[in-house]
Amino acid sequence: MRESVATSSPAEFRALIRPNCSMSPRAAAVVVICFTVLALAIALSFFTLGLWLVLPFAGLEMLVLGVVFAVVAKRAHDYDLVIVDADTVTVSQYRGGAEVLQCYQRYWTNVRFESGASRFHIPRLLIGSHGEFVEIGASMTEDAKRRLADRLKGALGRTRAAVSR
Repeated sequence: MRESVATSSPAEFRALIRPNCSMSPRAAAVVVICFTVLALAIALSFFTLGLWLVLPFAGLEMLVLGVVFAVVAKRAHDYDLVIVDADTVTVSQYRGGAEVLQCYQRYWTNVRFESGASRFHIPRLLIGSHGEFVEIGASMTEDAKRRLADRLKGALGRTRAAVSR
C-alpha cells in the first residue's frame, strides 16, 4: 500500500491510503497479450503434432490470466481517506466502484491497532467511536499500520489537548 500524509495545519490531518500500483492498465494489457500470443504459439505447435488437447487448456490459462489482471486493475482505484478536522473525523472508503463515508466526532474518536493472536493473523488498524469501528489500510504492512496509528493518535491527541485548555 502506498500512504501519503499531508497536514496543512496543526488542527487538520489527512491520510490517503492507496494500493501501490506499479503497472499501468496499458502495460497490464501488453503483458496479457504477450503471454497469450506466446501460449497460443506453443499450443498451436503441439496441435500440429497431433496433441490437440493442449489448445483448450492454453486458452483456459489465458482466460484465467486475463480475469486476474482485470480484478487487479479494478482494485487499483480503491482507497481509504482519513480526514481529521477541528470537530470531525471523516473516513471515506472506495471499494470496487462504491464509496462508503463514515463521520465521527473528533473528541470521541479512537484508533485501535489490533495485532493478531498468532503470527498468521493479519493485524488490523481500526478507527471509530462508540463501538462502531471501521478498518483502514487493510493491505498495508504491519509497520506501516503502526506508523499510521501513531500519527492518527497524535492528530487526535492534539485536539483533546486544545479542547481541554
